Amino acid sequence: MKLILALFFASLAAIHAADERLLSLIVPPGEGDRFEHAEFSCWLPDAGKPVRTVIIHQHGCTNASPEKHPPITGDWHWRALARKHNCALLVPMYHVAGGCDEWNNPDSGSERALMTALADFAKQSGCAELKDAPWVLWGHSGGSSWSAQMIARHPKRVLAASFRGGCHKQFGDPEFRARFGPLAREIPLLFVWGKRETVPTSSHFVSWEPMNTMFRELRLLGGHVCRVIDPRSEHNCDDSRLMSINFFDAVLSGESKPGALASLEKLEMKELSGAYEIDPSLAWMPNQRLAQMWQEFSKTGTFKTESAPLNAPLLEAKRESPEVIRLTWSVDPALDGGLRVVRVYRDGKPLKDLGLKDGAYLATARDSTPEELRVATFIDNAKKPHTYAVSFLDNAGHESPLSAKVKVE
Repeated sequence: MKLILALFFASLAAIHAADERLLSLIVPPGEGDRFEHAEFSCWLPDAGKPVRTVIIHQHGCTNASPEKHPPITGDWHWRALARKHNCALLVPMYHVAGGCDEWNNPDSGSERALMTALADFAKQSGCAELKDAPWVLWGHSGGSSWSAQMIARHPKRVLAASFRGGCHKQFGDPEFRARFGPLAREIPLLFVWGKRETVPTSSHFVSWEPMNTMFRELRLLGGHVCRVIDPRSEHNCDDSRLMSINFFDAVLSGESKPGALASLEKLEMKELSGAYEIDPSLAWMPNQRLAQMWQEFSKTGTFKTESAPLNAPLLEAKRESPEVIRLTWSVDPALDGGLRVVRVYRDGKPLKDLGLKDGAYLATARDSTPEELRVATFIDNAKKPHTYAVSFLDNAGHESPLSAKVKVE
């Protein structure tokens, strides 16, 4: 995997902040551990600043494939969230010989492996606080199950969590729910399920009623939990990162308490009052902005901003040979707009669009960067001098300002 990751990250822009760090670690199994080995990737936006939070992005069952689903430590959208709040991005990738329970039960060794990785990355980066920093948990399927169990074990360390499917064993267990509810009621939680998971013919229908039961019980406790149904999806992540990233942004910005409430049936906002706080027919939202996103996403399975103040990309361009000019760039997308296309300009005119087609999902099934956006370089076979710039388009097609122009002789 190290070679695969090296090739992936080498394809990203060579333009970095002075103190940006990308770290990796392989953790072998210890005595009694059930996984074969664990591979961790960690990205720090600025190792010169204290790490405020660790965003843990936990994949689902089956062995993770870095070729199809590389870690989001190289994803521009997730990096933008981490950069805004000075968070570390941490991605575990577990390999097992058998079933999912060989890692997604913390007792299988995955809890120990995580703590080992945090301590190692704290030492590698010189950011001692990384070892004990609070967590924001994102989980998909089996990763949601792992996240729920980690909340039950470390409730005071978790600032927020987003579950994309899963948790049927935990939320289907009355004893777990009875323990989890009082511990998690004050933690902002986001439940995202696909519409096609709600029908009995789905192999993932097993988690549908357990999730709703846990949601109802949390809301009856006054829990800060939001439920989103993606109308386009079954169990894949697709565009759900638009909800998760902006949910985390609201929480990390301190905007989540007391929040707002909305009707699950009518997708309408309700006045916030004591009578509504324990009503399970109402979903809790961290702020009005996310509530607006939730309304649109619940209807369309995506979100498109009406307007977006976008940052210009950074660009480097240089001649590598008499006939080859290489461009590399760095992109900082808006959290609510994401990234769909990078546009290359030559001598003031569009030369090439690199990215996703209209209607394509912003992420892979496991919420990784789509293949079309994994390359942050472009080769122009040009003998003559040219002037280059790049821009990017968000999910709604809004174009960012152009980067500074670079002339290559």
